[in-house]
Amino acid sequence: MIGDLVSGNAKLNTAYIAHIISDASGGPRGNSIDSPRLSKEPDNLMLMCDPHHREVDGSSTWRNYSVERLQDMKRAHEVRIATNTAIDPSRACHVIRFAANIGRNESPVALDHIKTALLPDRYPAEGGWIDLDVPDLGIPDHDDSYWSMHRNLLRQKYSEKIRGRLERGEINRLTVFALAPIPLLVELGRLISDISDAEVRQLLREPKGWAWDGQQGQLNLSRREADSRSDMVALKLEVSGMIDNSRVAAVLGDRVSIWSISAEGAHNDIMRTAEDLRHWRQQLRRVLEAIKDRHGEAKIVHVFPAVPVSAAVEIGRVWMPKAHIPMRIYDQNRAKGGFFPALDVIHEQGESGR
Repeated sequence: MIGDLVSGNAKLNTAYIAHIISDASGGPRGNSIDSPRLSKEPDNLMLMCDPHHREVDGSSTWRNYSVERLQDMKRAHEVRIATNTAIDPSRACHVIRFAANIGRNESPVALDHIKTALLPDRYPAEGGWIDLDVPDLGIPDHDDSYWSMHRNLLRQKYSEKIRGRLERGEINRLTVFALAPIPLLVELGRLISDISDAEVRQLLREPKGWAWDGQQGQLNLSRREADSRSDMVALKLEVSGMIDNSRVAAVLGDRVSIWSISAEGAHNDIMRTAEDLRHWRQQLRRVLEAIKDRHGEAKIVHVFPAVPVSAAVEIGRVWMPKAHIPMRIYDQNRAKGGFFPALDVIHEQGESGR
């Protein structure tokens, strides 16, 4: 209601004070008692643009807008404004938006959906939108160069837009909205690390959106330890779905120690609350420590993930180079007929330790 894009007049006031009960007894919704009594009462006033002022007071349309309907509209708007203006400055965050194609499907992370999910607990800090989207390079994910090229682009963008700002204290809190192939999400988590104050969000399918479910956490995870003590170690992460051991053996052979973390009733919309994600993070950390205690001589842990996007990011954040064995993340690839190694999670030269 302030400014006009056509004329370029940024100070043009297009707002009108509208009455719910008209200040004239013969006007829309007016009467001889309430009109004079409420003519200047703020509770009876609404600030409206010219077209909608004409709509609610028009001779042929005002009957569509009862006193109760306008009061409900006014009340809802005031609640919305009060919520936005009452947010404590300490709730500001820098928002990471990361998207990359999943197979042949585009994976946009819409800004409007992010804003809706943040409020009222968080809001974007000034200059707080950080876009790490990886463009479509025209390379299919079964091409051997796909993962290294996408990983390098992600690292470059992270270094340019985030790492230095974190080190200088310009970023205090991160909120992460990511939708991409699992190995790239793990790499994003590794870059962020658990040192950063970061909240990772999950895209829910029902109801659709990035806001956490208001219910209590219900994720029930169980751990199964390997019977053998082979130098070849695999870890199945079964949260979105189950992974038969034969699929692991098809890649690594029969002489492999297979560990697993499994969700009861695993399905693709199971990660519903922040508490669910905390529980996942705790159990994952424990199993990585247990694997290190049992297989400390192993050179790498082969990770077969079937997990939600938020859980994938947390895999990278939980892993600690000085405490855990390096990981090789596998991707389920139809073109290759099963799981295929995508990226290794190792401590990179030039990066600070944790």
